[in-house]
Amino acid sequence: MIKAAAALTISASVSASFMERAAAQATEVVYSTFLDPNNTNDPRSAAQTKMIQAFENKHPDIKIRLLVDPTGQSVTRAVKSRSDTPDVIRVVSFGLPEYAATGNLVPLNDLVKKEGIPDDDWLLPLSTAQIDGKLYGIPQDFRIPILVYRKGALQEAGVTPPKTWDDVCAAGSKFKQPNVIGFAVPLGATGGIGGAQSLAEFFLSTMLVGPTGQYFAPDGKIAFSKENFIRAGESIKDFFTKCKVTSLRSAQMGINEVHDGLRSGTIAMTNFGLYRFKTIQAQGAGDDLGWAPAPSFSDADKQTVYSYSIALNKHSKKQDAAWTFMKFVISPEAQAIAAEGGEVVSRKSAYTTPYLQSDAGKNQKQWAELVSQRGRAVAYSPILSTFHTILGEAFQRMVLKDESPENAYAEVVKRYDEALTKAQ
Repeated sequence: MIKAAAALTISASVSASFMERAAAQATEVVYSTFLDPNNTNDPRSAAQTKMIQAFENKHPDIKIRLLVDPTGQSVTRAVKSRSDTPDVIRVVSFGLPEYAATGNLVPLNDLVKKEGIPDDDWLLPLSTAQIDGKLYGIPQDFRIPILVYRKGALQEAGVTPPKTWDDVCAAGSKFKQPNVIGFAVPLGATGGIGGAQSLAEFFLSTMLVGPTGQYFAPDGKIAFSKENFIRAGESIKDFFTKCKVTSLRSAQMGINEVHDGLRSGTIAMTNFGLYRFKTIQAQGAGDDLGWAPAPSFSDADKQTVYSYSIALNKHSKKQDAAWTFMKFVISPEAQAIAAEGGEVVSRKSAYTTPYLQSDAGKNQKQWAELVSQRGRAVAYSPILSTFHTILGEAFQRMVLKDESPENAYAEVVKRYDEALTKAQ
């Protein structure tokens, strides 16, 4: 018995020593993300942790270290300064042009081709994610604006979920509660990665491009028409003034304030991000939270879609290990795990997994169908945060100081052209 115990002790010591050496020899890949693993209120963070654990179980020779960067500012500086970390970058697709312009991302076309990753196993073809013919990021999810509303508030007002902007305007007189905003239109700059992102993401990136789908040209210049801008400006200004469906309080709101308003019920409805729906439910809205396709000028209009993508740092010293991780992240297996956090994951084949076939994944499956049917990818500016800032300030002046949409357009074009010239 003593000999057996000694043998077990020696075996355990050898095993522990082996594991310690293996851990010491493991390649560490730094992955930048906006999701904090310590945030217990966000189911997306828990899903991210589970996904990374699954990867490390498959690849014990690679360890993932997170660089949590909610605003993306640290990673932007790192990419521009040619730092060798982070190795893998999670970046919003409308920020990719800015990163790609630095020349410090690896074009992934050849790697995708070598791995046989299909173009058509995505809610939108993978080729639509290219910038000037090169693939700098692979979509992890897709995001399309949806109408998010509190069922009780709409029922009390006798309002059905609006399908068009005219429907939104007509609902204005029906909301009687003084502390409830009928339809929030956030013009503020809080939340997001800079500027009035919520205004652009949920409203103007669709309203400005119109039927042509032109947002920005390949050289970064504005491609949407003056006519589309004025039409959008008049509609939004009317919500605050003529329709009285939008309170002036929402002129200072950004993503975070709208989130809180939907959670607490002080906002009856608005266009918002589907990726926040599950979190708002969990934080108090519960079954009273509903959704519908986002209203637009007609109920068949295309909606602008974007994604969070993963990119590979050109100066990473661990590109092979980093690419191994990236391949796993966009695999149907990992996508099924990410879906548990509420994301509308990008791979079509992931939607056959048990979670996305269950009642729990019902909304996400319907949102995926919405992306495929009404989604449209557009080209973005390499200085998008600056554009969002200019856009938000012009719309605030238009609403709060009664400026005309024509004046707002002239201001946006002038200031943006100056900023683009300076950036180049």
